[in-house]
Amino acid sequence: MSPRVTLALLLAISWCLPAALETHGAARAFAQQEMKTSSGPSVPSEVAYPDATNTGVPTELNLTPATRLTLDVAGATVDGLDFQGAVTITAPNVTLRNCRITAKSWAALDIRADGVILENCEIDGQAAPGIRGVSVSGNNIVIRRCNIHDVEDGIYLTGSFKIDIENNYIHDLTSHWEGPHFDGIATDGGVSDVVIRGNTVINPHPQTSAIMLSNYFGPVAGVLVERNRLIGGGYTVYADGQFNDSEISGVSFVNNRLGRGSHGYASIQRNSPKWSGNIDDQLGTTVNK
Repeated sequence: MSPRVTLALLLAISWCLPAALETHGAARAFAQQEMKTSSGPSVPSEVAYPDATNTGVPTELNLTPATRLTLDVAGATVDGLDFQGAVTITAPNVTLRNCRITAKSWAALDIRADGVILENCEIDGQAAPGIRGVSVSGNNIVIRRCNIHDVEDGIYLTGSFKIDIENNYIHDLTSHWEGPHFDGIATDGGVSDVVIRGNTVINPHPQTSAIMLSNYFGPVAGVLVERNRLIGGGYTVYADGQFNDSEISGVSFVNNRLGRGSHGYASIQRNSPKWSGNIDDQLGTTVNK
């Protein structure tokens, strides 16, 4: 090959290589994004699950001490407050954002109204006996990017429908009394149309659960548990219909990372949830119900 041909070939390669690398990098980034958002059966390691760095109150915010603990103005937006005491929401369509609630009560935050949005808040139950981080008895509720800790139950649902629980960090479940039953997200019935997606729930105890769905007080219908990181408890997840004739139906556990509880990954009683794409949190192996 002549020197002139060799030089021309090298120049052509030098022009094409950056474009090829750029295309490869874009394709790889696109593929990683697809892995994060795909509804396929795998749960990729690239997913950034919620933790203390991406939930709760943004670190740069300076909070203002709150002067009232009952939110009773419809449509109000409450932002940047530091509540020292349990908060109750009784008015519809309230948004509670970038707030901290530190409380010793039966529930740090009690949502009794419809249309409430809770986002980027920290809930600290101070390990009070039996305390719930967030108690929900309203409908059309959104809870997202919250840091919930030092409670017995992270989020508890009762008599509610259309609830979205997404991208929260629920951890360090603690309650100082002789008979706690620790659950990250729980209901004992009377709920429907619930989405539990993209959360990290860590129960450090050998009982009860990261996710508890039971029919103790009524039926459970249409609950999607998807792409969460769920760890600990006796069984990591429950769909428990043993308590009465109220039906548990339309429940799905899809594409979750599961850290095995002291007795196993799942306790399924008297119902048949959809179960697919769930893997062991450490090994990446398929988990069967």
